Amino acid sequence: MKKKLLFLILISISAHQLIGQNMFKEGEALLLDNRLSDAAVMFEAVIDQDPANSAAYLYLGYIYEVKQDYNSAVMVLSQGLTAVDRDQDKFYFNIANNYFKDGDYKSAAEMYSKAVRSRTGFAEPYLNRANCRVKTEEYSLAVRDYRLYLNMKPAAPQRSSIEKMISMLELTIVEDEKRREDDERRRLTEAARQKALLDSVLNSLSNAGSDTTNLSAESENIEDIELELDIED
Repeated sequence: MKKKLLFLILISISAHQLIGQNMFKEGEALLLDNRLSDAAVMFEAVIDQDPANSAAYLYLGYIYEVKQDYNSAVMVLSQGLTAVDRDQDKFYFNIANNYFKDGDYKSAAEMYSKAVRSRTGFAEPYLNRANCRVKTEEYSLAVRDYRLYLNMKPAAPQRSSIEKMISMLELTIVEDEKRREDDERRRLTEAARQKALLDSVLNSLSNAGSDTTNLSAESENIEDIELELDIED
C-alpha cells in the first residue's frame, strides 16, 4: 500500500513537472514569436507552479522591460531575487537596467554594484555603472569604472568610444576643478573687500563718536564761563 502511494506521488510530481516544462517551452516559443503578452501569461503560470524557476522570472522581467513597464519589471525580478538561490548576478543586473531606463540612476548604480559583488569577473556592470555616474555627474567615479571595464574587456568593441568618453570626462574634471578654484578665489577676494569696507565704515563711526565727545566737553566749558560772568555782573 505504501509503495503504491509513493508511486502515485512520484507520478503526480513527474506530471506536474512535465506540465511546467511544457508551459515554459511554450512561453519561450511565444517570446521568440514576439507575442509578449501571451508569453507573459505562460511565464506567470510557470512561476505559480515552480516559484524557484529563475529563468521564468528573468524572461518575465524582460517582457515588462520591452513594454517599458519598468516598475513591474523591477517588482518581478525582485521577487525572483528572494525566491531563487541562484542567478543573483543576473537579477541584480537586470533590475539595474530597468532602474537606469526609468531614470533612477542612483538605484541603478547600487544594483550594478551588487551585481559586481555577486560574480567575480562580471564586467558589464562596471560599464553600465559608469554610465550612471556620468548621468549623476560623478565624473571621477565614472572614469574609474570605465577603466576597470576596459581592463577586464581589453578587446571590447566600444573601446574607442569609451576612451573618447574618458578623455572628455578628464577634461571636464580639470575644467570643473579650475572653475571651483576661480570661484573660491573670487569668494575670498569679495570677502576681503567686504571686510575692508566694513572696517572702514566702523573706523569712520568711531572717529565720529570721538568728535562728538570733544564738542560736548567744550560746550560744557563755555557754559561754565558764561555762568561765572553773570555772577560777577
